[in-house]
Amino acid sequence: MTALLLEERGRRGVRLAFADRGPGIADVDLALTDGWTSGTGMGLGLSGSKRLVDDFVLDTTPGAGTTVTVTKWGR
Repeated sequence: MTALLLEERGRRGVRLAFADRGPGIADVDLALTDGWTSGTGMGLGLSGSKRLVDDFVLDTTPGAGTTVTVTKWGR
């Protein structure tokens, strides 16, 4: 995980990036569907994260891993 504090146009925020070298995500739309899980989870990880932040970027390549970058700005 990497973390970056941001300041832009008078506002402050934080950007976090999470990366793995796993199998990647074959079907991103399905993975972002509430309730869908690839295992025993609740199926709210990616979709819930996306709802909680201001910017959500998912970069994945099947067989090469996934990086999720989220940004949240202060109010």
